[in-house]
Amino acid sequence: MDMESLDRHISVLDKQHTQLENSLEQLMRQPSWDEYQAEDIKKRKLKIKDELSRLYRQRYELMNSVDFDDR
Repeated sequence: MDMESLDRHISVLDKQHTQLENSLEQLMRQPSWDEYQAEDIKKRKLKIKDELSRLYRQRYELMNSVDFDDR
């Protein structure tokens, strides 16, 4: 995966994570919220966060593998 597509993928996942966070906050503001729905959102957020961590590591490795002396 090249740097540009990696950055796009990170951006998409980051937006999804933010949307899930907003959904969770909205859910928990309700007087009577569904514990199982909240747990599902939290699990989805964690899965995205794990994927983001993996992609950030991949991005870091890709950035460090570029040899600037070969210009």
